[in-house]
Amino acid sequence: MVNFKSLLEKHQAIAIEHQVDTHSVETLLLDLMNWKSIDYLMHQSEDVPAEDAHRFEVAFARLVKGEPVQYIVGFQEFYGERFVVSKDCLIPRPETEEVTLSFLESVRDGDTVADTGTGSGAIAITLKRLKPDLNVIATDICERALKVAEDNAKRLEADITFYQGDVLKPLINQGVKLDGLISNPPYISRDEVEVMSSSVLEYEPESALFAANDGLLIYERILQDLPQVLKKGAVVVFEIGYLQGERLKAMIQNMYPSTHVQVLKDMNQNDRIIKFKW
Repeated sequence: MVNFKSLLEKHQAIAIEHQVDTHSVETLLLDLMNWKSIDYLMHQSEDVPAEDAHRFEVAFARLVKGEPVQYIVGFQEFYGERFVVSKDCLIPRPETEEVTLSFLESVRDGDTVADTGTGSGAIAITLKRLKPDLNVIATDICERALKVAEDNAKRLEADITFYQGDVLKPLINQGVKLDGLISNPPYISRDEVEVMSSSVLEYEPESALFAANDGLLIYERILQDLPQVLKKGAVVVFEIGYLQGERLKAMIQNMYPSTHVQVLKDMNQNDRIIKFKW
């Protein structure tokens, strides 16, 4: 038998040969064992049970083919909570935590807010858990993604209203009026394919990644429908691609000239957030 330390080191060496990040191998082992780093340190000298060794070997074979760890283990951490993910929704990113916090700072208890294009439901559920008095609505065009979000909400005991439909259309159809809107829509231009990792391109849902008009099409459609869903003074927050800030700001101000638009940077000093009041 082999101990956990030897198992990890052996497979990290194999990962290097396949040009796979060695940190992802450690993450895979910890997630499969449901461990934190401290747990690994406590157990690293112990023999690996045969069943766990087999599970790890099967999962590792998927990892070296390029599949993201999150899809292999079936979850991703977001704001300290574990969200189930599937290939029907994007994997939540750390940058999106910053976008969520920026929005949360601008809404008040009792407000009605919506997350459009919710995917796994990470944003909407986090909003409800951190500010329980919010009335939170989440929409997505993909029925399968919405099912993932609904299951996450049920498991995390977050009372969310879900609507299936295209961007703001379900809210318009329901006559909803919002105090706040947040969205992390598809925003990648087809021109960026060459600089994207094969792991993202091959495994994450294309419909949740790419948008026409240099990645700005979904923003444009949301902006066009804002008058039908926003109350005066409502806050709008978008996650954006790091090259889209000024162009999207110009689009908003061209459509709504009196709007003061902020372009905010993320932890890596990249433009990541568009924020304005209605």
